[in-house]
Amino acid sequence: MSLKLAKRGILWCLAFLLCLNVKGSLANQGEYEFSATAYIVKVIAILSLIAVAAILFYRYASRRGLLKRSNELQLVALLPLGTDKVYLIRCGNEMIGVFAGKSGVMLLGRWKSDEWGKGHGSDIQVN
Repeated sequence: MSLKLAKRGILWCLAFLLCLNVKGSLANQGEYEFSATAYIVKVIAILSLIAVAAILFYRYASRRGLLKRSNELQLVALLPLGTDKVYLIRCGNEMIGVFAGKSGVMLLGRWKSDEWGKGHGSDIQVN
């Protein structure tokens, strides 16, 4: 927690020093007088242009199909076992079981999706 606060404090100090540096460097340039209001308006305008460009790119990319999600890789199940975890991942037409823990990552098994569907639940009878 203290590391986040320290990083945040450093960022605030750097931002403050940047403002002082801009004010000092622009204050004594001939007849030009530094205006904090004009500086803030320019920064807001530039940030607004960046936001508008990002929104337009997102709309363009979604219409062109550049941002389509692929179902090639999908996390099907997660089983936490203390600090270790067991993952069941669908990768294309295969199901992959993976164990991840302190000792490393180990492949538990690979099954075709149709084999997984047949063997998973077909033996269980519900009354």
